[in-house]
Amino acid sequence: MSTQVKTIYSSKKEHLTILFFTLFLLLWTVTVFANEPDSLFRSEEIINLELRSDFTAIEKSRTGDAEYFDGELIYDIPGGEPEIFSVKVMVRGHFRRDPAICSFPPLLVNFKGKEVKNTIFDNQNKLKLVTPCQNEEDVVEEYMIYKMYNQVTDLSMKVRLAKILYYDTSSGRKLFEKYSFFIEDKDKVAKRNDAIAKDRFLTPFDLNQDNFKKIALFEYLIGNKDWYVTSRKNLEIMQSEDPSIGLIAVPYDFDLSGLVDPDYSKPEGVPDYALADKRVYKGLCYTDDELKVTFDYFRKLKPVFESLINSQELLPKYDRKQIIKYIDNSYSIIENEHSFKKEFANSCQSRKDYNLAELQNSTISQVN
Repeated sequence: MSTQVKTIYSSKKEHLTILFFTLFLLLWTVTVFANEPDSLFRSEEIINLELRSDFTAIEKSRTGDAEYFDGELIYDIPGGEPEIFSVKVMVRGHFRRDPAICSFPPLLVNFKGKEVKNTIFDNQNKLKLVTPCQNEEDVVEEYMIYKMYNQVTDLSMKVRLAKILYYDTSSGRKLFEKYSFFIEDKDKVAKRNDAIAKDRFLTPFDLNQDNFKKIALFEYLIGNKDWYVTSRKNLEIMQSEDPSIGLIAVPYDFDLSGLVDPDYSKPEGVPDYALADKRVYKGLCYTDDELKVTFDYFRKLKPVFESLINSQELLPKYDRKQIIKYIDNSYSIIENEHSFKKEFANSCQSRKDYNLAELQNSTISQVN
């Protein structure tokens, strides 16, 4: 083979090597980021925003049919020029939408796709915004619970904390500046987990049982009983592309939990000592072995939860200690055989509770 031919052959070989490497890198990048959240939810940094809209009209719409109002969302970029987005704002929710419950409603913020391209809100359409109902600390605590559940599973909604100045354009005045947080859209959660969001009737027996056990135990740990499967209350249902995984659920709305314990969750005039414990196990009846796997999983997460709580410096140190104490009490029940049987075996649900026939050789049974 001549020197010229060898040179041409070597050059082609190098080009092919570079081409294959480039394709490999491209495929690797696509694979890695396919299951990543959007840019808004990739950072823990608190963002500073100003939300301008006709909040006088928005307040009036809380008791009627929800409607959108024009607004502006101003993002204060550290060390740069502010970005201004045209948005539409609407009240949302049920319980916290009630003016008798909350002094300010939860919101839905609708973005324009072209405006947010290549910005922090890139790829966002409609986002739920959790706003201060009464106490700003309640917002931070609920945000923290979402972050805790992110540690349990990727089948969870990402959140992003923001300090927002709310400005009423109709009166030309600043309302307040407080912490709020955005919640990842359910379709984005589904896409990250190779699933499709569904809205269908089902019972806990239709769900992936590993997924359901984690939800039931987590809700117990934080003292939240404001969720239900058959009505899809505070649960999003998703169908995995993997047939071995099947139907899965993703919980949200943790404000009524014992961990947050907001004033609006308590009956007026009833002292705290007279209130029922919010810790209620709403899971199914499993064998000791079936629950042991999930309990062991959560025992390993205990120091992770405590570290996350301790690092939340927006909360007073005393409050953080009280939250850790609440979590520790939940764990103490799990680890005490007598308390465990009392709490779980006496309240667990069976197929009879859903008017379903018992399955032959079912692994689900009452805890002995």
